[in-house]
Amino acid sequence: MQIPFYFDYACPWAYLGSCRVESYFRDLGAEIDFRPVHLATLVERGVGKRPELGKRKTANAVADLRHWAELIGAEFSPDARSLYRSDTRLALRAALVAKDAGRFRGFHYPAYRARWAEARDLSPEEVVGGLLEGAGLDVDRALERAQSDELVQRLERDTQEAIERGVFGVPTLFAGGEMFWGNDRFELVRYYAQKAR
Repeated sequence: MQIPFYFDYACPWAYLGSCRVESYFRDLGAEIDFRPVHLATLVERGVGKRPELGKRKTANAVADLRHWAELIGAEFSPDARSLYRSDTRLALRAALVAKDAGRFRGFHYPAYRARWAEARDLSPEEVVGGLLEGAGLDVDRALERAQSDELVQRLERDTQEAIERGVFGVPTLFAGGEMFWGNDRFELVRYYAQKAR
């Protein structure tokens, strides 16, 4: 059984979900199919301005991330929030390159750690290149492919296909034909994955 896991390195909730998704579903014998998508493109247009949270709700949102990180043993830098608007598309395309080369986990987990535990911007070539090298890939060749028209179009196509499937945010998972959005929906995913078996 495969469980698609749509993610973008831009999202802290997808980071936290990614930290635990494989171990959470391991006993089901499920394979997690990590699927990079561009979050900013997924956001539905024309649905109105996002509401302001206010001081109390903002404080709760920050604490919520900290609580989840502590629960699952994930490192989380408070400085990572300052990079919310950094562009992750090169890193997402590099993840596709690593996936094609059978080196996905060697890139993916360090990339998420760099972004959210170390508060590093994933948009510069040198940062992504270092992560590709750490995954055992030839940096120059991998970066060249990640910047190619082929990979630009592939990420756009994969994101569009996710939209057509109903995806509007990350992390999003599918089980038994049902869609679930959020790091806190794993229990529902488990239920429908078991039901589908």
